[in-house]
Amino acid sequence: MKTQEYLLFCFLTFYFIGVSFAQLAKCAEPGCPANGIWGEWKNDTKSICNMTCGGCGTSFQTRECLSTPVCNCTGNSHRYIGCNFGACEYPTQKTCCPPYLPMVINGVYMCGPVPKTIESTACCPQTDLFSPWTGWQLSGNTWNRTRKCIAESIGCPCTAASTQTQTQPPCGQPGDATDYCKNIPVGRGVKHQDLVMNDGEDSAYLVMIGKNQDGNTYCQSLTDKYGAGMEFEGVLLIMQDASGVCTTDTVFDCSPINSTIGNATFTCNGTSGNWIYDYTGKEVIRTVIGSWV
Repeated sequence: MKTQEYLLFCFLTFYFIGVSFAQLAKCAEPGCPANGIWGEWKNDTKSICNMTCGGCGTSFQTRECLSTPVCNCTGNSHRYIGCNFGACEYPTQKTCCPPYLPMVINGVYMCGPVPKTIESTACCPQTDLFSPWTGWQLSGNTWNRTRKCIAESIGCPCTAASTQTQTQPPCGQPGDATDYCKNIPVGRGVKHQDLVMNDGEDSAYLVMIGKNQDGNTYCQSLTDKYGAGMEFEGVLLIMQDASGVCTTDTVFDCSPINSTIGNATFTCNGTSGNWIYDYTGKEVIRTVIGSWV
């Protein structure tokens, strides 16, 4: 082999073959790799090689930035590359098309070096890099969420867990709406209570205050306020939804009983982490039991 051809061979071997997944070294700097984390180059499903041998044809390849949005990628997401690297036979004028050279690869006479699917500059992050957690999902009687190790597909596994499981609903307790919903025309917030959560379920309930206790008017006839058809005593729930708007609901008729009235029910939204008030379907961030005015 001539000196120029040998030097070209060495350059192409480094440029195209690069390193295999098993050989990836740790990145020199912590955090995101300099160019982000790219997936493998893959042939476009609609791209057909336009030549049959010698690496003379071209095919269209694309790759995906695996690390978005954790680490931005720099570089091209598509390329045209040689294809069909079997050596051409007589009467074709060339055995291989530049920049490829005849060689034996794994016992086969062909044109090479064959381009690899990963850049030679790729490296493994010094610490685990994960995608954001998915929303919590209830499966059976457990809540689960997952995240993806973004460098695993290029041979850089993560050491931390990629799944989390718990029985308690992931939605936290709503805050106290007393100071946030002061301008409700029909009542005022006087009693904040935590929701009662059900382990292994996506539901919770709020125990409403008993009838007219501690000097506050928790139950009031609604006939005078709303007219005929409202011949019952309603108990007031004041809520602030996820958009910051305060609303009310008369949850139960408390006229037949003198103590505990009943429950307002909620469903956990595992994605947002907020409780949904079942009657209206709105997400709630604060609640307070109201006294009528």
